[in-house]
Amino acid sequence: MIKKPEKYIHILILIAIAVVSILTSSVSAQVYFGKNKVQYTDFEWQVMITDHFKIYFYLEETEIASIAAKSAEDAYRNLAVKFKHEVPKKIPLIIYSSPGYFSQTNVIPGILPESVAGFTEFMKGRVVVPFHGSYYDFNHVITHELVHVFMISKLEEATDRRTRLKYSYPPLWFTEGIAEYWSKDWDTQADMVTKDMVLNNRLFSIGNLYQIRGTFYMYKLGESICQFIDSNYGSDKIVKLFENWHKGNTFDEIVEITLGDNLNEVSRKWEYALKKKYYPEIDSLGFPDMESDRISCDGYNVKAVPIRYDDGNGEKDWIVFKANRLGYTGIYMKPLSGSNKDIKTLIKGDVSSDFESLYLLRSGIDVFDNKDVVFSSKSKESDVMYIYDLKKGTVIERYEMDNLVAARSPRYSHDGSKVVFSGVKKNGLSDLFILDLKERTYRPLLEDIYYDVDPVFTLDDNAVVFSSDRGENGNRGVMNIFKIDIASHEVTQLTFGSYNDSSPETTDNGIYFSSDRTGTFNIFFLDDTGELTKQSTYATGAFDPRITEDKKKLTYTGYQKLGFHIYSMDIPEEPKTIDQPLASTFGKWQPAAIAGKYRRASIKYDTDYSFDIAQSSIGYDPVYGSIGGFQVAISDVLGNRAVYLLLTNTAQTKDEFLDSFNFGLTYIQKEKRLNWGVGAFHLYDEYFNDYDGYYYERQAGVMSLFSYPISKFHRVDFTTLARYSKRERYFGINVREKILATNYISWVFDNTLWEMTGPIEGRRYNISFGVTSSLTDMSYWNRMGSVDIRHYFRLGRNSAFANRLFGFSSSGDEPQRIYFGGSWSFRGYNRRAFYNRNIIFASNELRFPLIDNLYIGFP
Repeated sequence: MIKKPEKYIHILILIAIAVVSILTSSVSAQVYFGKNKVQYTDFEWQVMITDHFKIYFYLEETEIASIAAKSAEDAYRNLAVKFKHEVPKKIPLIIYSSPGYFSQTNVIPGILPESVAGFTEFMKGRVVVPFHGSYYDFNHVITHELVHVFMISKLEEATDRRTRLKYSYPPLWFTEGIAEYWSKDWDTQADMVTKDMVLNNRLFSIGNLYQIRGTFYMYKLGESICQFIDSNYGSDKIVKLFENWHKGNTFDEIVEITLGDNLNEVSRKWEYALKKKYYPEIDSLGFPDMESDRISCDGYNVKAVPIRYDDGNGEKDWIVFKANRLGYTGIYMKPLSGSNKDIKTLIKGDVSSDFESLYLLRSGIDVFDNKDVVFSSKSKESDVMYIYDLKKGTVIERYEMDNLVAARSPRYSHDGSKVVFSGVKKNGLSDLFILDLKERTYRPLLEDIYYDVDPVFTLDDNAVVFSSDRGENGNRGVMNIFKIDIASHEVTQLTFGSYNDSSPETTDNGIYFSSDRTGTFNIFFLDDTGELTKQSTYATGAFDPRITEDKKKLTYTGYQKLGFHIYSMDIPEEPKTIDQPLASTFGKWQPAAIAGKYRRASIKYDTDYSFDIAQSSIGYDPVYGSIGGFQVAISDVLGNRAVYLLLTNTAQTKDEFLDSFNFGLTYIQKEKRLNWGVGAFHLYDEYFNDYDGYYYERQAGVMSLFSYPISKFHRVDFTTLARYSKRERYFGINVREKILATNYISWVFDNTLWEMTGPIEGRRYNISFGVTSSLTDMSYWNRMGSVDIRHYFRLGRNSAFANRLFGFSSSGDEPQRIYFGGSWSFRGYNRRAFYNRNIIFASNELRFPLIDNLYIGFP
């Protein structure tokens, strides 16, 4: 007879693991450790039903929801024409008024990266979108996600009509490329990314796009390919790809049937067309790497502020900047002429609840008096403003803004008493605010529907210059530079035209800013007389200009070779004059909203359950024979509530059939910060372990689970079970029959950073205690305690020193024992090499990659 470690793994443990994994929403897909998704906010959800959508929103964002409804209905009608298709059922559209609230969604269990601007969940076709402040971007994201919905529905129709059970799914570059192409016009940002790849010999062929799968670059190249197909093979060809889906087994076959060329040939023609388009620009435009001094080194480096600073070796020019160099976003400082070894880390983000997110690209920083750095960071539920003292090397002030969910891009007044910033209220609207640092109070400077960002004080501190979409064509994404007088609140438009003007920097004789008004993002200067000059002529992009202390140079963020870096350039002596478009009116447009009848018909949300999965399964074991089961998962549309049912039968003979039903029923509630679940179960089966041998056990009882996340990084879990347990060996010997009550409590901390091979930096703790009591004779049945401490010290980009200390102990009439050994616990020994109730273990490992790239050729 073959020894089995445990037959089918204990079903109760499976149910508990499934439940706890859902409760903890671990980003690393583990129960034992993992970061937490925290539901800080209680939302009063409403439902608005339109012609084609069920729109879910909370009361504070009613205005945003009505705009989303109008945008979604317009996008639906447009896409229905493009796809020649109607989605047969109403589409669930879930709206959040800010990215901070969006990150709390339970529609998907994992933690959302900061870069996710919205998503479509394919199982139920739910579209989830946050409002970032810009109506144009909001409309773009809604349309982008609806393209996914139409594409899935179109493929289902194309294959169902021909009773085809299996079909290939489009590659991700095409899925996201068509969503970008059909949701907006080709813009400067897409042009910048594609042009940079072509001119710097970094372009990926279609066959190699898997190397940048899921990245922003893949989105833009996919959009470029779809545009190329549309313009070179015919405007009807993209939709014909879907209509021909049943004719091919692979995407390449479908492309060749539809276009007449295979993917390799399409790629060859597309690459050639891009070279013809972009190569001539080299004649008149340059590169940041060739025409400026590059200051930053590795990673993505942005938002630099030049300062004069004495680090003990004399005063010289430095920059304070944000970067993602080693997997996390941080704030650093570096001398203008220094190397990597001269970089000083000021703030490390993404690893503590104070600095959960430093918003690499979305928020700037500022420095007052060459020593006080002001920046914002997500801290638990909302953004907090911090001041870091360079001399003391620590944060000296923390400002919390009640009623604001976001605070971005702070800039000091020139006397250092105030900070102006772009803030977002709970209703999603983005406005400008002024924070009085001494009084610790803030007030709105602007309160309207427009998207106002990148504020900066004028030199006399009497006005604020900023970028906004309040100008003509702002509803189409146009951003211009404006000025508001602080005393009178009078707003004046400074730049004009259908361009993207951003990141103003005020000086004593004018304003520097970044703009795409000549086709590529470059730096411009608007002097006090209204004359506009071009300061840079780069082919790939220049952003965030800041003037140095001596007023002879500009630092800026340049884009080249698939990355952002900090550069320094001399201010040109004779810059080229650019014609400023004629002045136009501003502040007249309003975002279109759905008809009032839909808003008045909105109702309070009540749980709307539907199936996630319902399936049966059959397994076979060479010793124990066959086993069958059925599992069902049901959840509501918001993902806040779920029911799980597992039903199996482990009978080996007909006589055992009725007694051998196993079931588990669990209800999960994740709507509030305290996640909890209750369940009931009945289990009967034969088991084996190395201490007890083979035995039968019947268990029936109830359980409850609670998980309270203190922050993203640590939580407390509590589990309790009450069960009837009857254990016996063969032929009814050694019968043990008890009513048992078990309580477990765990504290879990995890702030690790991961590479593809696993955690490379940070700490992970799991400290757990449990007690099982016998209610039959009112005695302790067993006690358990475990401690697992892991530290990871990064040695380089891909190498680390890993320490682990693990202890486990259990005692009592029937102590718990655990298996130990194998690559996940005790390397060098076989899996389950040890089975003990007392374990103490420590390890120290030097982890580094042996092979970075391995290419093997075969004939």
